[in-house]
Amino acid sequence: MAAESENPTNHPPSYDAILKAAIEEYVLNGRAGVRMEAVAARAGVNKTLVYRHFGDRDSLFKKALEAVFEDRFSLLDRLPMDVSKLFDLWTKRFASDTTFLRMLMREALEHGESEPVHKEVRAQYYKEQVKQIEQLQEDGELPGEIEASHLFLMLSAILAFPFLLPQITELLTGLKPSSKAFQRDWKESYKELLKCLKE
Repeated sequence: MAAESENPTNHPPSYDAILKAAIEEYVLNGRAGVRMEAVAARAGVNKTLVYRHFGDRDSLFKKALEAVFEDRFSLLDRLPMDVSKLFDLWTKRFASDTTFLRMLMREALEHGESEPVHKEVRAQYYKEQVKQIEQLQEDGELPGEIEASHLFLMLSAILAFPFLLPQITELLTGLKPSSKAFQRDWKESYKELLKCLKE
């Protein structure tokens, strides 16, 4: 096999293709349902190459989850310090790509309350967002009486729910969460909720 050229991440193209395929397989089938053969077929590579890059299924899952979070980390430096704009950003993100939420749900279903994968790195990701909540509280944009990490959990739960359970969203509203109509109405409802929280 010819040597593969390195990409900017210092991984050969086959590595990134396998990682992308693994994420798609985990979202569809869960950790227990993923087969290395299926990942290889989706990536268009030989199964031996999957093992060479990642070793085993558990290592592949950890790397897949890490990749999803690295993508999320790249957004932190660009988060607006305005509640409405922040809402727009995350709504568009959830609507256009549900992979992140679905990977988290797969992890929750299969790990239960065991220690999260990449605990320290991921904890830092959330701490950075809690800092933003604290700043918004100081600026009077969010209620200051609620502990910041709890407020982050509350707002995240509300924001993510329609995209995490799209079937319930459609049953209740008659609209798909990916539709512009739903996102417009949802934004207005969310803004009203934030007003109530500040009162």
